[in-house]
Amino acid sequence: MILIDDIPRLLTLVAAGALAGALLTGCAIDRPALTPAATATPVAAAVLPAPASTGARPAAAVRAAPVQVQSVVAANPAPPVSGSTHGITVTGQGRIQARPDQATIETGVQTQATTAREAQAANNRAMQAVISAIKAAGIPDRDIQTSGLSLSPIIGENQTVQGYRAVNNVTVRVENIDQTGAVLDAAIQAGANMAGSVRFGFKDETSLRNQALAAAAADARSKAAALASALGLQISGIESVVEGTVSIPIPLAAPRAVASASEAVPVEPGEQTITAQVTVVFSY
Repeated sequence: MILIDDIPRLLTLVAAGALAGALLTGCAIDRPALTPAATATPVAAAVLPAPASTGARPAAAVRAAPVQVQSVVAANPAPPVSGSTHGITVTGQGRIQARPDQATIETGVQTQATTAREAQAANNRAMQAVISAIKAAGIPDRDIQTSGLSLSPIIGENQTVQGYRAVNNVTVRVENIDQTGAVLDAAIQAGANMAGSVRFGFKDETSLRNQALAAAAADARSKAAALASALGLQISGIESVVEGTVSIPIPLAAPRAVASASEAVPVEPGEQTITAQVTVVFSY
């Protein structure tokens, strides 16, 4: 007689016996193939044989419920598709020539005396005469600026004070560059004995920078067109533009430590070269 409580144990024994029989008879048990989709592996139901007739009521057949084994294989996600950009990268060089339209003059007065008071007083008188001469040459007050003042002892041998030296320097901006030589001459004739240097520049550097950048952009486009033509490509647009350096040199005239009142000062500004650079990526 089979009790209800014995059914699980009997099912286990039957399944084990079926497996052992398959192994002994050389039957292969196929492993279910793994597929991206979930698949079910059916298991045949086992039927318990009826016990020998003993006069008792036959036991009901017991059928094992099918067992399904789920096999899940995670599919590899597809890599993200990134748009590829085709580009021709070139660096353009721009160069323009321009004549400076203003100058900056550094000049001054140096005086010496036995006492500090005398040295400073003499320097004040000489510097006032120089400034007056510069103004008389047509330079307004706003373009004249004191750039240095000093009063120091003159130390001789045995570390003794031999006198005092006073120095006064001014910076003069000359907007009419053709006046540069005349202004410097006026300062020297008035008593300036420290003609430092002359710098040339431009009143409007922005316009020159833009012209140089435009020339660099045109050079970049010309280079890209030449490359595209040689490679059989067709330029379709511009991916990016990066501005490089823009160079505006500041040339200096030769400095003059001491100038003679009778010596003329020729000044020639010449031309300056402004350069620019841009890097452009052209798409095709």
